[in-house]
Amino acid sequence: MQANIQNIQKVREGQLVKACKENLQRMADIEYRLEFADEVSGLKCINDVKSTDINSTWYSMDCSEAPMIWIASSSQYEDDYELFDEINARKLKAVIIMGCAKDELEERFRGKVELIGKVNTLNEAVSHAMLITNEGDSVLFSSVCSDYDSSRHYSEAGQQFRKAAREEPL
Repeated sequence: MQANIQNIQKVREGQLVKACKENLQRMADIEYRLEFADEVSGLKCINDVKSTDINSTWYSMDCSEAPMIWIASSSQYEDDYELFDEINARKLKAVIIMGCAKDELEERFRGKVELIGKVNTLNEAVSHAMLITNEGDSVLFSSVCSDYDSSRHYSEAGQQFRKAAREEPL
C-alpha cells in the first residue's frame, strides 16, 4: 500500500512539474513578460516590464535560479512599500532603482541586498547592471510599479530596455 502511495505522489509531482514548464512556456510567449531580451557573454537580460505589481515580480524572480541584478521602478503612486518585504532577497545580487520614490524602495532592501543603486534612467540602470554582472547572472527588468514618470506605457519602457541591453558593451 505504501509503495502505491509513493508511486501516486511521484506521478502527481511529475504532472505538476510538467504543468509548471508549460505555464512558463506560455508566459515566454507574452511580449514584455519574462521575455528574453538578449544574452551577451553568458549574461541573460530578461524583460519583464509588464510586471507592474509585487506578485508578478515575485513570480518572475522565483522562476530564475541564477543570481540576478533586479532593475526596479519606484513610483509616487505606490503607497504600501511594506509589501516589498515579501520579496525573497537571497537571489538578488543587486537592486538598481529608478523612479521618484527611490529612497523608500531602497529602505526596504537595506541590509538584505549587498548592492543597491539609484539611477535616473533605464540606460543608466542597464549600464550599472553590466558593470557588476558575471557570466551566468541575469538582469531582470521587472518594474514592480507603474512608473509613469519614466515612460507613458510599459511597452515604451520595454522597448528601451531591449535597446539598452543590446547596445550596452560588456
